[in-house]
Amino acid sequence: MKFEKLGALGAVAVALGLVALYAFLCWVSWSRPITGGMDHIHQNVAWLSIFIPVLAIIAVHLAFAKMLWDEAQGRRKSY
Repeated sequence: MKFEKLGALGAVAVALGLVALYAFLCWVSWSRPITGGMDHIHQNVAWLSIFIPVLAIIAVHLAFAKMLWDEAQGRRKSY
C-alpha cells in the first residue's frame, strides 16, 4: 500500500492533538479565586479523570503509528 506513512503521520497527529486538547481542558478547569465553581480538589479529580482515557488513546495511536511506520519501511512483524 502507498499510504502507510501518511497513516502513521495521522496517528501521531491525533496523539499530539489530544495532548493539546488535554492542555486546553486543564486550562478551562483551572480554579480561579474570583469565580465560583471548582475548587482544587475537583480540579485535580477532573484532571485525572480526563488524563487516564486520553493517555490510553494516545498509547493506542502511537502503537498503531509504529506498526504503520514499520510496514512502510518493509519490516513486517507479527503482532
